[in-house]
Amino acid sequence: MASDICVTHMNKHGESIPLAQCLTHWAREYDARVALVNESGERLSYSELQAWAERLAGGLYAAGLRSGDHAMTQMPNTIGFFVVFFALLRLGAIPVMAMPNQREQDINALMELARPAAYFIADHIGEYDCLALAARMKERHDCLRLVVVDGTTADDLPGALSLEQIKGAPCPQVEIHAGDTALLLLSGGTTGTPKMIARTHGDYFYNFTASADLCGFSGDTVYLAVLPAAHNFALACPGALGTFRCGGTVVATTSASCDEAMPLIEREGVTHVALVPPLAKLWVEGREWENSDLSSLKLVQVGGARLEAGLAMQLIDTLGCQLQQVFGMAEGLLCYTRLDDPLEAVIHTQGRPLSPEDEIRIVDDEDKEVEDGQVGQLLARGPYTIRGYYRAPVQNASSFTSDGFYRSGDLVRREASGNLTVEGRIKEQINRSGEKISAAEVEVALSALHGVHAAVVVGAPDNLLGERICAFIKPGGQAIDPSKIKSALREHGLSDYKVPDQIETITEWPLTAARKIDKRRLVSIAVQRTSGSLAAKPLPYQQVLLPIRSAPFDLAVKLAHRIEADNYVLYEHQGEWALGLDCAMEIAVDTDGTVRRSDGKFWQATSTSEGIEQALADLPFEDWRAYGRADFEFAYLMYGVENAVHPGPLLKIMIPRREIRIRENSVQLRALSAGDLARLKNALDEADAGQLPEQGASIRIDVRSAGREHYQQLVASAVAQMQARLYQKVILSHAVDIPVALDMVASYRAGRQSNTPARSFLLKDGEFQAYGFSPEIVVTVDAKGNVTTQPLAGTRSLTGNRDIDQQLRRELESDVKEIAEHAVSVKLAFQEMSAVCREESVCVDEFMNVLERGSVQHLASHVTGVLAAGASAWTAFENLFPAVTASGIPKKEALESINRHEGRKRGLYSGCVLIADSDGALDATLVLRSAYRNGDHYWLQAGAGLVPHSTPQREWEETCEKLTSVGPYLYALKE
Repeated sequence: MASDICVTHMNKHGESIPLAQCLTHWAREYDARVALVNESGERLSYSELQAWAERLAGGLYAAGLRSGDHAMTQMPNTIGFFVVFFALLRLGAIPVMAMPNQREQDINALMELARPAAYFIADHIGEYDCLALAARMKERHDCLRLVVVDGTTADDLPGALSLEQIKGAPCPQVEIHAGDTALLLLSGGTTGTPKMIARTHGDYFYNFTASADLCGFSGDTVYLAVLPAAHNFALACPGALGTFRCGGTVVATTSASCDEAMPLIEREGVTHVALVPPLAKLWVEGREWENSDLSSLKLVQVGGARLEAGLAMQLIDTLGCQLQQVFGMAEGLLCYTRLDDPLEAVIHTQGRPLSPEDEIRIVDDEDKEVEDGQVGQLLARGPYTIRGYYRAPVQNASSFTSDGFYRSGDLVRREASGNLTVEGRIKEQINRSGEKISAAEVEVALSALHGVHAAVVVGAPDNLLGERICAFIKPGGQAIDPSKIKSALREHGLSDYKVPDQIETITEWPLTAARKIDKRRLVSIAVQRTSGSLAAKPLPYQQVLLPIRSAPFDLAVKLAHRIEADNYVLYEHQGEWALGLDCAMEIAVDTDGTVRRSDGKFWQATSTSEGIEQALADLPFEDWRAYGRADFEFAYLMYGVENAVHPGPLLKIMIPRREIRIRENSVQLRALSAGDLARLKNALDEADAGQLPEQGASIRIDVRSAGREHYQQLVASAVAQMQARLYQKVILSHAVDIPVALDMVASYRAGRQSNTPARSFLLKDGEFQAYGFSPEIVVTVDAKGNVTTQPLAGTRSLTGNRDIDQQLRRELESDVKEIAEHAVSVKLAFQEMSAVCREESVCVDEFMNVLERGSVQHLASHVTGVLAAGASAWTAFENLFPAVTASGIPKKEALESINRHEGRKRGLYSGCVLIADSDGALDATLVLRSAYRNGDHYWLQAGAGLVPHSTPQREWEETCEKLTSVGPYLYALKE
């Protein structure tokens, strides 16, 4: 693959420099100039960057890494990323450039292919804990000898080394040739696990050197690396490497959001930035409220996908700088609009090839070249374009011609100027009854319609048509009516055969690791949703409404005691006791986010909430109610925290075979069969006429008898961390074992009589049982989309003595610690509600009231809102779980603290019990003030909300106060 052109364009002095020696050469030439800046303002000169990379290379050599070894890097845009990259090149090791957002399935496949000797990771990427992934990779892959962590938590992974600590004497110089592999990039395709692209020292140096010359980079360039630097676009088109080559400054950021990236532009005087079209659109929209000074910007590059002309003009007008379109691929070929191209070309085309030696052919289905102005598939060959993927002979046979041209899969048209216009992808042509339809054409037509924020079109397999046209639409603030969309498309002149056969609404796009829309996943979703709509007619519940004599609560207890069932949930809410019995269908969420249904179907959606929605969407029952529970560790999945304590499932939802709903004076019986309904009626008659179950011996336990010193040590540790500003609030819990077998029904009855909960529940799932008196809800959503959450924070006991209780209440309402704890909880709830509700609808309609809950009194507030377009009850649930009362603030850091300090499975404690209805309503209650049984083990558990002002003694007292909401009302199981 080496070529003379790779040598003649080495650098401005005409010298040939392998990538392994680049940084040394640049440090000698640019010395004290600032090479690299991060978000916090930390700066490294060229000499400092080179010295650190040299020390790291020596340390890695001492640790056993050698020239030719593969080393996978999976790091965000930090100083550490660039130090690792240059150190590996200096050592002669080959970086394997994994994307920061790739997860276990992709990383595992890439490990199998690349066989890396080392794995470089950050301790976390956003909310995702990378250490657990690295530990699993090390277990599975014998080749992985070394794991290096950029962060402060390397000790949490046995055998891992900290990037900051690795240093050594200079490693030996290695002989490197222009044609040797320098690094392995990943393909940015829209389907499947990315393929590996071996780029050589010669071709890759040319890639960023010639690009920097063409794009006008210089020593004055300040380049904002906002896209992942592991991606070819941000790394070398011209990217960070092109900037370094000219002596400019790279500003590395881990966030692409306007409110973080744009202030960086102002602070550092950024001149150049590269974006992809979706991010460009967000930046245009963001300027409506973000007012940083962007006058330093000279050039914004946009690539990765076709940029629509309208957005191109908006970008120029909004950012006030020059636009350059970039069309390229990690496999090699790069096309740029030129800086002196007319505006029309910049807006409407994607540029022309970088090198005069690039060869392109535009061909039809038979590989015959088409005339200029006609659309065909782009084939490319040139001095920096690969001739085959790494270890992929089957793929290479279809992706490369016999004479070495790369089949890009892109459909392009060559203009008279020589510039290319990208019309789509070959795989984005839909073959519907023999008609070839461009997905891009239908997408453009859809995007022009009122109420359509964005649209993506795919071809889904169809028994009659071969492929049907499926359009996924992200709404623009209003509900999508498929019939109206189809009519509007016809009115706008779209041919009938191009009108989508299937139209689906979607809230978030599934993305590949390269942050492109995953069309393969969209096809899968289209098939699943259609399968649901074509399923057999759902089975209705048979039901009857009957009068009762017993009080609703008494009847619920009698039924729970009498009815034999392996699985049941009794849920008290809003004056109703609902009892779901036996499982007709179960939905479970695994630790990796996979949603599984007991009929064998499973979903791996872009979010867990979407997977649950899909699993519920085609249930074979009419007018169902689901009963479920989410263990606390479900939050670990949501926030990417390592879960070494809970093997799953993390959430379980049961669609009952039989159901009883009890209200004052009446009961509704529901069952899927006439026989079950008859048996329910017999059980109801016996229970209504019968007596309440006798109680066994009362169990007396001293909740203060053990664990005080250990708990107070945990509190002191967490308070110290909060005082160091690692997080603002955390809830740590204390468990108390019950030494004898507990009568769960009798204890639930006694405890409920002495508590005044927001909700109560009693459940059984095989050997696991629990009951509780929930002080607050996690979230409720009604069928109209009205959402409520109820943060509680701040506690005092209730003694039963009116004067003492009033004094305690006054203390509660004036205690600075309790008020601060409550205020930050309400603020977080407001922020979380705002993420799923219409912005103008979110409000705090009750603030800092005092609620009495059994033996304790709390500060309580209500936050309400209305679901935003495209959001569902499960979106709200996912966003609000766990309740801030159960975790802390910020939730990610609080969850990590709980994981560190408690070191054991919480399970249902501080999780939730819920019911959900087929009309979209959902009611989820927080599990506190509860008792638990698993086999022969019975226990209570409670905790306290800690803030920086907390004291170990006070939090121990608060925890014991909460345990007394349950502890005095325990009864032994009668023999």
